[in-house]
Amino acid sequence: MTDFLLVHGAGQGAWAWGKVWGYMTAPQTHPPRLYAHTPVGKVYPMDLPGHGEDSDGDTSSVVLDECVQAIVRTMERQSLNDVVLVGHGVGGGLVLHAAGQLPTPPKRVVLLGGIVPPPGGTMISEIVMPLRWTFSFLKYWNGLIGQELKLPGGAVTRYLCNGMDPMAVVQMVGFMGPLPAQVLQAKMPEIPSLTCPVSYVVLSRSRVVPPVNQRRMADRLVPSDVLEMDTCHQVVHHRPRELADLLMSFT
Repeated sequence: MTDFLLVHGAGQGAWAWGKVWGYMTAPQTHPPRLYAHTPVGKVYPMDLPGHGEDSDGDTSSVVLDECVQAIVRTMERQSLNDVVLVGHGVGGGLVLHAAGQLPTPPKRVVLLGGIVPPPGGTMISEIVMPLRWTFSFLKYWNGLIGQELKLPGGAVTRYLCNGMDPMAVVQMVGFMGPLPAQVLQAKMPEIPSLTCPVSYVVLSRSRVVPPVNQRRMADRLVPSDVLEMDTCHQVVHHRPRELADLLMSFT
């Protein structure tokens, strides 16, 4: 049975996958039949270092390899088998590099608008210019006043959540945490050569990473399966049911 490891984007946490997790693990019949087999195995949304329940420390001090190793360790500790690795945004680039370090290749890697810079490039360089300017200003200013870097609510609403239900946007703004500045600015290593399939899901309404940039990044992963969803960058909140169905099609 296929297991899933779900890795969130920058400033988020395992909480971001709540609705997707629910759709993937809910019984297919109501009330559920006794002894009915679930369509998937374990579905585990993790917190990256400095995010979610692990946000007690300084998120801005988290480094790239720390996140990659956390994904590898989570695979081992949760005893995930025949696993599909799923990464959203920044999490996409992280799961790709984690997959290259696993002793046994995953069943598949799925990147949801995954940020995959060329070797020596940075994740922040693939993001739209207004958000890069905002990031640079806030990094400088928050460094002066000794606070962690968080996107303002207006930027979250405009760039991450365009087209979403207003109440879902309010929740997203409220939950959004500090950004891992060092991860976003780290020079990326060589893209690993994977023996497992890689599926890149283009988020066609994303204002964080334009679709043309996403397709260019997907081209770096040849051979890869390129799909598309009509959603903003926050696909996990905007289209959770459709996303759950897509992920379960990889079992």
